[in-house]
Parts: sequence; structure tokens; C-alpha cells
Amino acid sequence: MRILHVIANVAPRVGGPSRAVLGMCSALAALGHEVEVVTTSLAHRGSWTRLPGPEDVLNVPTDCRVAQDGYHITFCRPNWPTRWGTSLHMAAVLRNRIPDAAIVHIHSLYLFHTLVASRLAQRTAVPYILRPHGTLAPYVRRRHRMLKGFYHALAEDSTLRRAAGVHFTTKRELQLASPALPDSVRSFVVPLGVNASEFDLLPDRDSVRKDLAFTHDATVGLFLGRLNSNKGLDLLAPAFVQLSQRVSEASLIVAGPDDDGLGRRFIDECARGGVADRVRLTGFLDRSQIKRMLAAADFWILPSYSESFGIAVVEAMAARLPVLITDRVNISEEVAAAGAGIVVRPDVESVLDGMLRLVRMPPRERAAMGERGRALCRARFSWESCARDLSALYEEVTGAR
Repeated sequence: MRILHVIANVAPRVGGPSRAVLGMCSALAALGHEVEVVTTSLAHRGSWTRLPGPEDVLNVPTDCRVAQDGYHITFCRPNWPTRWGTSLHMAAVLRNRIPDAAIVHIHSLYLFHTLVASRLAQRTAVPYILRPHGTLAPYVRRRHRMLKGFYHALAEDSTLRRAAGVHFTTKRELQLASPALPDSVRSFVVPLGVNASEFDLLPDRDSVRKDLAFTHDATVGLFLGRLNSNKGLDLLAPAFVQLSQRVSEASLIVAGPDDDGLGRRFIDECARGGVADRVRLTGFLDRSQIKRMLAAADFWILPSYSESFGIAVVEAMAARLPVLITDRVNISEEVAAAGAGIVVRPDVESVLDGMLRLVRMPPRERAAMGERGRALCRARFSWESCARDLSALYEEVTGAR
């Protein structure tokens, strides 16, 4: 089957949801499908005000299809406003590619590529699937509510209504999005995956901790992800200050791209609490550097207000780290049921309590929790399983059409 995936951006700085598309396509190609990704060459999430320059784009060819991990990817040149994912080049590419596809899988809402790909698919009678990327969650819908409401009425209600289906990655994501869905739309739940074998061998723990200037007795938590407002950094900072006042060996790594200056605010709050020296703020990390941080950590933390899936959570479990997440992370029920981590409410007291439990837990119990997380990844969150379920979904949709 010829499958076309369309997404605004797959740059490493954008994070897990975009990176997941590439894992998904590789697994689909391994099943024998002819798979292509059409995206832009933008190197970050974009800007509403600045014209794109050389520093804003990836060093990739934009005039051809590139073979990669069994599928092909086409990078398109971005235009202003890049924050909307605008690309006239992409519109031209999609105009040629969509008529030849059996199905189009569109990732995210409220962006240029969603509007263009859905309308071209409608025009050429090619069925399309939408993956909302958490954009229909109540927390996300409340942000810029009036602007999103206007855009939804103008375009996205029709985009959803005429889709062959909407792809959610958890049952919880579907439940939260249901009030925003047209009555007629079909919904499917297919979880994302992880290559657990990528985390079989991690760098030497003692060496990495020495490089980070952590003491031998330090108990290290790791926050790893894009630093934005919904990740709960405003909860983590005061909770960590209080933790450090109670546990002398508590330390923290805060890793990930920071486009809004939240890292500086985090450090400032820790400095006011007298514990900034226990925090390592790393900025953006490549895959090899991420493995170093995973090797150094004793547990992983995400105090998010809203998380449609949590690909970084699954990768942390694949690396055998116990995880501390809020009940707003939509795989929290699976994590709790497997005994792979601690689930808390998104408030300072609950986050603090969760960290205290992990820090005071004997190392062997943390290790056992991490092993249960690894087992959960292999049983529930594999790309092979995701690809098989998506193949069945595509066959059902195209057969029905």
C-alpha cells in the first residue's frame, strides 16, 4: 500500500511526537508498504515574526526524495510565518503526491500542512487519517481559546468531519478529545512505540556522573523534554527546592530545548531556594547525549499538565528508569498498573511527595520498578505492534472507501 505521512516538522529540537512519525514510517516500511513522509526543513518550531534564514533550516536537500530507513522523506522549504508551518513548496509537492497515495496520514491540527493536505485529499478523493498530537485535549484547547475557536469554525471542524478517521494514541486521549469531535467522525486508538533495543547499552554511569560533577551518593532525577509551559516546570522547581531541603543528596538534570527562556526561570527559582548548584541545565541534546543523561539518572520525571502519549516517558522506561508522571500523562494508567513508576496529581505537594518516595526508595526497589517499565515497553509499546495496527486501520479505511 502506498502511504503518505504529512507533518510540519521532524527536526530533533521539536521532540518526541515528531520523532515518533519516523519510527512509525520505518516500521510500516518493514511490513512491505511504500511509505513517504512530506515535511519541511525547518530546524525548530518556527516564529510568527521572523523570516526564515539559513540558521532556521536543517542541512538537508529540499529538491528530491531522500531514502531513509526503508521509506522516503521529502523536505520542503519553509515560508513565513514558520510558526504555522507554512511552505508553498510543500503545497506543490503534496499536489503531486497525494493523488498517487492510497491513504494520507496527517499529523497535528491548526497548521498549514493540515489544511493543505486535507483539502487536496478531499479534492482527489483520497482518504486521510488525522493524528491530533494532543491538540484536542482540554488543557491545550483552553490556551488561545478564542483564536482556536475561530480557526476551528473556519477550517478544522470541516477537516475533522471529512476525515476517514482520527488516530489517537491512548484511550484517555480519545476520551478527553471527544467533546471537540464532530458526531460523525470515526476514531481509532493505536499506541506509539519505541525501539527498546536502542537503550540496551548505555554509557558508563560513574563516568557520566563524574562529568556532571555529581557526588557518588547523589540521587539524580531527570527531566527530559522540550521546556514549555505544559510540562509542569513551574511545579518541579518549587517541589525540588523543598526536596533538597529535606534530602541532602537530591540532584536534578533538566534537559531539552528551551525556546521560551523557561530554563533560566527554573534556575532562578532554585537559586532563590539555595539549591541551584544541585541542578544541571543542559539545553538541547542529541541522541547520544540523551543516553548519557539516562545513564546518570536514578529516576525520570514529567510533571506535565497535558501529554497525549509521552514518547519520552516510554523511552525512559526502555532505559530501565522508574518514572514519576502526573495523571495528565495519558499512559499513566498503564504505568501504574505495571508498577513501572509513580503517578501523582499536577500540583507541587503531589510532585514533591512522589520525588520523596523515589529518593527514599532502596536502590534495588527503584531498579525493580525500572525493569517492570522495560517489560511494559516490550509488551505494549513496540513499533512492530503499532505498524500492524496501523496497517489494519489503513486497510479498513481504504476498503470501506
